[in-house]
Amino acid sequence: MLAYVFFHRPAPGVETPIYETALRKFHSALTVAPPVGFIGSSTYRVGGGYADWYLVESSAALDLLNQAAVNEARSATHDVVAHLASDGAGKLLMRVSGTAPPGAGYEMRFSKPAGTAYQDLYDRLKPRTDRAEVTLWRRMMVLGPAPEFCLLALSQIQLPAEMKPEILRRDLV
Repeated sequence: MLAYVFFHRPAPGVETPIYETALRKFHSALTVAPPVGFIGSSTYRVGGGYADWYLVESSAALDLLNQAAVNEARSATHDVVAHLASDGAGKLLMRVSGTAPPGAGYEMRFSKPAGTAYQDLYDRLKPRTDRAEVTLWRRMMVLGPAPEFCLLALSQIQLPAEMKPEILRRDLV
């Protein structure tokens, strides 16, 4: 499973209720005749902005999602949100462990300590990630801003300081 995560915020002067209503309408429109490989999407308030999570089965499904997001049936809802938004940036993540991400809760964004092998990192995190409602994601091919990892959980999980964790509250819109 992959996640295309799009970070954004309302443009100056745009009221939060109007922005969030437009986001909900767009995500709802994606569920009508969803593209092949699309699993689902949600928007979260995270760290002073918003994060849209688009879950897909594979990288091939990203092309279909991109086309479906702006096709004739959805262009109106997409364009409303696009005109209300600013400061957009995307990131492609691959699920490393866990099930589909939980709804509200926390995002713990962090970096792999220098010199640490990926398998060693996963083994070190296993006591924290081997629980229900915890999902570990890793950035793909340096597509998107740092940090490289995102741990989603219903409650905060303390990570070692050397991982430079940023713990953010995550609320479903």
